[in-house]
Amino acid sequence: MIIQIKKTLKLIICSLVVGIFMGIASWMFLSLLHTVTSIRETHPELLLGLSLVGLLTVITYQFYGKGSHKGNNLILESIHDEAAVPFRMALFSFIFTILSHLFGGSVGREGTGVQIGGTFSYQISKIFKLDKGDTQLLLMAGISAGFGSVFGTPLAGVLFGMEVAFIGKLSLKAILPCLIASFSANTLCLFLGITHTPYPILSIPQWTWMLFGIILIASILYGWIGRLFSLSIHETKKILLKLIPHPLWRVSIGTSLVVVLMLSFDMTRFGGLSIWLIQAGFDGKVAFFDPLLKFFFTVLSLGSGLQGGEVTPLFGIGSSLGGLIGQLTSISPSLLAALGLLAVFGSATNTPIATIVLGIELFGINALPFYIISVLISYYTLGHHGIYSSQIIHRTKRPHLSFHKGKTLGSLRK
Repeated sequence: MIIQIKKTLKLIICSLVVGIFMGIASWMFLSLLHTVTSIRETHPELLLGLSLVGLLTVITYQFYGKGSHKGNNLILESIHDEAAVPFRMALFSFIFTILSHLFGGSVGREGTGVQIGGTFSYQISKIFKLDKGDTQLLLMAGISAGFGSVFGTPLAGVLFGMEVAFIGKLSLKAILPCLIASFSANTLCLFLGITHTPYPILSIPQWTWMLFGIILIASILYGWIGRLFSLSIHETKKILLKLIPHPLWRVSIGTSLVVVLMLSFDMTRFGGLSIWLIQAGFDGKVAFFDPLLKFFFTVLSLGSGLQGGEVTPLFGIGSSLGGLIGQLTSISPSLLAALGLLAVFGSATNTPIATIVLGIELFGINALPFYIISVLISYYTLGHHGIYSSQIIHRTKRPHLSFHKGKTLGSLRK
């Protein structure tokens, strides 16, 4: 009994330490990200340096990475199999994500938060000599701290850390460390001055059969977009690897294509996070090809080897697609944009419970029935696909796929 109390206290202390470190790291990262985004938008010619950033990224990870190139998947592998997480992964992810944003790569930010949180957790677990079980829980707490503080959604961060390692399983044992790490990281981040842009749902229509039908069809489409996004990134990497075996030539050609297309067709606005795209979805002012273009540039940027996350681009793709559907059907664009943001993200990450709570934190509770319906339909539509290859299928989504149980998404693709 006394031993168990000591273990629990040690885990609580470690979780708080992770939260404090992550809160400071997220504050630094988000502040710097805001600065470099402003610089890039003022000086679009910086896009010409994107290929050099790609070369520097690949060379660094190739010679000094020690597995860091796996990114979020390395954190998940550490939860499953105690894979080593080198401290340099946090440093590399921080630096090269900032550089990718400064020079116009179409990438996100959650990957950096998750990788830094996971790295801190792993290193702290070694310092405090935690056993295998508590190390796994602390790694989940690190994911929660990273996600919760980067997006300002601590409760969704808690559930994301508990849910993301396994498909169809919520790791309830991790609830205490995830709560402590996520809320402490987000609280410190806000205290240090970080603010997050609100996206209110302007109107919630009354339920009708027509409304239900449109949301049903839209949710299926959101699920397919999440599926196509994850497949496109993996297939782009595979195709580029086959066509251009040398990594330096591969990243040079891929990023050069991004640069040429953005400059030739005046599309530099699709670089970086493209927060404007989320706002356009909620305002009902989306151009027809905006979701497709953000999709294309993000897949090409990440597939070529640039560093950054997928989640914020998924937010932009989903919300702009939803807003566009709202424009075409004359149904509240802000509601459909919110559902698109949630459903595309939730399906691509296989985290439906965290996604529903994310909706409550971002948009309020009034549209909760809409969140639940859209997120669950898109999650089911996705099947056994997703952006995280190291996710293990704990419970299959469909009875005829029971033989997938216990396998990773990556192994299914092979």
